[in-house]
Amino acid sequence: MIFVHEVHEVAGGKMEEFGEAVRTVWRPLIEEHRQARLLWFWELAHGTGASYQAVSLTAVRDWAAWGDLVARAADFREWRRHVSTLRREVTAKMLLPAAWSPLADVDLGAEPTAGEAERPALYLHDTGWPFPGQLEAYVDALGAVFLPQTRQTRMISVVGCWTVAPGAGRHHEVVLLQRIEDWPRFAELLARGERGAQRGGWMVEGLRYRDRWESKLLRCTPWSPRQ
Repeated sequence: MIFVHEVHEVAGGKMEEFGEAVRTVWRPLIEEHRQARLLWFWELAHGTGASYQAVSLTAVRDWAAWGDLVARAADFREWRRHVSTLRREVTAKMLLPAAWSPLADVDLGAEPTAGEAERPALYLHDTGWPFPGQLEAYVDALGAVFLPQTRQTRMISVVGCWTVAPGAGRHHEVVLLQRIEDWPRFAELLARGERGAQRGGWMVEGLRYRDRWESKLLRCTPWSPRQ
């Protein structure tokens, strides 16, 4: 299974309209033949990054299914025309799940969900750039060191880990998605930084493989298929 990761730069004041277009037009289009499924649609939490930015993650059955979606260009013509009035730019990359990723497969045959959450979930979205030649070692260390650490602390839970598919973006890049399970503790971490034992563990081990990463705080829209 492959995953399509998109960062949408939305026109000012158009976020609500853009999200509604994704929900009512884009999602039915890509899910029509059950070859793909929109999993999450997030908005960047206010005060944590660029204005009017949204992120989406879509599961696609395989490369043949992706080819079928591309071949259906005519079906998406009206969508492209309409979305051009709402979105300034979109940056997409194709992702492959790590061997240990909790999310590696999606049942595309199941009926899509359509409910709305009263309290949308918050996610921490990390993009890391390992040193040249350290991509595989970095991914392995995330699974062997970081994943058990999160299960022990229970402040966040790792939802998925992906690398960029060859030829589909930057080679030395890893995307790590984490759901925030304990907001008060996470907020304290934001306010005070790592303290005591938090300065050890992965914060030290990770420096063996990379010293640059970017974190985004994402809020699910109420209608996001997954929360």
